[in-house]
Amino acid sequence: MARMAARLVLLLVAAAWQSSVASDAHCQAGYGYAPNSSTCAQCGAGTWSGEGSTDCTRCVLGTWSTVAGAGSQSTRTKCSVGTWSSQEGSPTPDSCQKCLAGAWGGAEGLGSLEQCTKCSAGTWSSELGATDDS
Repeated sequence: MARMAARLVLLLVAAAWQSSVASDAHCQAGYGYAPNSSTCAQCGAGTWSGEGSTDCTRCVLGTWSTVAGAGSQSTRTKCSVGTWSSQEGSPTPDSCQKCLAGAWGGAEGLGSLEQCTKCSAGTWSSELGATDDS
């Protein structure tokens, strides 16, 4: 009985130690834990991770990044004027879609089609990806 109690104590101590080691672990910039793992892996394109983080963060709507292993969000590029993207973590500018005819996008980094501005009353543009109301 004493042996079983000693084994149980050892198992509990080992489990507590492993838990504290995992919670103290951090990844270098540009790396985060792989899914269902406590092993650091390089962040993919469209994501980034700062020093000491364990997660790769997706680029926000209206942006994209082709850089794998990015250590900051400064590698993001905004969708150009007249375009928008609702995709988080986009690894390519192909996610940026043109504003539809009858609307225009006057700013970089639009995150949805609804952010394209409808043409003023009495005006119309058949151009896809228009950048102003003329």
